[in-house]
Amino acid sequence: MRGAWLAMSCACLLLPLPPSPVAALPPRDISLTFIGDIMGHDVNYHMGDFRDIYRGVQQVFLSDGLTFANLEFPVDSTRPEAGYPYFNGTSQYVRAALEAGVDAFSLANNHAFDGGEAGIFQTIRALQRLADLEGWPLLLSGVRGNPRRPFLPSTRVVRGIRVGFLAVTQFLNERDSGRYVDVVDYDDGDASDRFLRRVHDLVPSYDLFIVSYHGDREYIGEPSPRKTAFFHRLLEAGVDIVFSHHPHVVQGFEVVRVGGASRLIMYSMGNFISGMTWRADPDPRAPFAATGEGYMLSVAVRCTDMGCAVRGVEPLPIANYRNGRGEMVVAFMRDLASGAVPLAPSWRAYYVARLERMERWLSRFPPAGAPD
Repeated sequence: MRGAWLAMSCACLLLPLPPSPVAALPPRDISLTFIGDIMGHDVNYHMGDFRDIYRGVQQVFLSDGLTFANLEFPVDSTRPEAGYPYFNGTSQYVRAALEAGVDAFSLANNHAFDGGEAGIFQTIRALQRLADLEGWPLLLSGVRGNPRRPFLPSTRVVRGIRVGFLAVTQFLNERDSGRYVDVVDYDDGDASDRFLRRVHDLVPSYDLFIVSYHGDREYIGEPSPRKTAFFHRLLEAGVDIVFSHHPHVVQGFEVVRVGGASRLIMYSMGNFISGMTWRADPDPRAPFAATGEGYMLSVAVRCTDMGCAVRGVEPLPIANYRNGRGEMVVAFMRDLASGAVPLAPSWRAYYVARLERMERWLSRFPPAGAPD
């Protein structure tokens, strides 16, 4: 009996032990900032120092995890700088945005092909050169230099969070048949379905997935119902944040619960910087006043073993104004309205009225996502 007991004891010792519990990773938080269109009108290039555009707001960009913007022009050093209708920017103009803390550019927009194939190639070279020379790990998405290669997300790991960024546009002013610019029209059912399948296959490789979409009608303050439905489908496909632009005026944002987590849609961020209101008078009721203002959206995200979720959003109203040299720069609307920025009395009154209007409008939207 004793021999049998020993044999049984040895057999028990050979049985596999239960797996050790895997320790859960601590929550990881990241703050993101989203701004609208960085335009390049003629007046925007006629400045002494492009960095002045950003000085009034860059403290937000320099203190967050990532800042996202739409770059609404090619960057081709073989062509002169140019404004509307065929835009072309300069490396110096873009460099000012990078130095201010912008980390990610959507390159997919209706002006992306203004310079044709050469403009695409030169833009990619110019931005990669800027990133390489300064050591900036820049996120770029929406165009490609080789039509045989797929449009892939740009990737960056921040605080242990793997972020994927994919940019598309609804249309181009100069068509390239989708060879060099990622075009997805939400009014085209087949194209929309293909893109949703593409996104669904991509998101498992990332902790946080962001889609930038350039489209809808210009100068309209409410999103198209078809765009709204498409953006909701993007969230259902696994996208965490949809960042949208093109109307040149602000539209709303929405925090949506999907699968128990809070996700975010920005329908239009308006212009961040442009020359659209450079000749404007201080009339707060002027039809195009809204093209000279917008909001930056500060977004708090928390990632756990269960995934990432939006924890809070804070809109920060901004406006373009003419500084003492007549140059278009950006400031917080509260600074323009309060007197923190030196302005003529008529212009201060203008920004007081525009800030009141913006705050009433923003009160329609939730200030934060629901806790997860």
